[in-house]
Amino acid sequence: MDRGEILRYMGAGPGREATEQLVDQCLSEALPLLSYRVCWRRFTIPEGAGEHLLPFDAMGSRDIKKCLEGAREGILFAATLGLSLDRALFQYGRTAPSRGLCFQAIGAERIESLCDGFCRDMASETGLYPGPRFSPGYGDLPLLTQKEIFRLLDCPGRIGLTLTDSLLMSPSKSVTAVFGLYPDRDCRKSRGCSACKKTDCNYRRNG
Repeated sequence: MDRGEILRYMGAGPGREATEQLVDQCLSEALPLLSYRVCWRRFTIPEGAGEHLLPFDAMGSRDIKKCLEGAREGILFAATLGLSLDRALFQYGRTAPSRGLCFQAIGAERIESLCDGFCRDMASETGLYPGPRFSPGYGDLPLLTQKEIFRLLDCPGRIGLTLTDSLLMSPSKSVTAVFGLYPDRDCRKSRGCSACKKTDCNYRRNG
């Protein structure tokens, strides 16, 4: 659990006693609600794969192909924290906004931690090095690709993750993404905030 990340998502700094107490209270309530689930599909990336780089239609996205350039394999996955946290988020969003904000921050930190841990596990299993995650809606990869990803992974059947007609995921604290596995640590692409073009993001990390 990274408390610093929770505070960052809340837009708060460390050392504020009232905020720290709120985080403690919300953590004690939120953690038992979480149900960590992941489903995935592993695929090889032949050299010179060109347009057939991915197991789904990337709709002409150049950014995702650039992200996976040089990777030996790829992992397409979906991860979720479950519906119980969503119910608490809805309740506190209406009745206690400060707690709602804190629950949102906890959910954001937990889903990122789940994704990071999964990437490390896949790297350990394959003996390769994980590159940055890339999700529908990033760069020029359309959100519409969610439909095919959900079909390929059978997200509803395997982890209870569904997709609305407006392409929103339920539970809300969920991620779909693809990342490359590289034979050498130095051949991975830049990752995280340093690789993102959205420089005005409120959650952007410096450095």
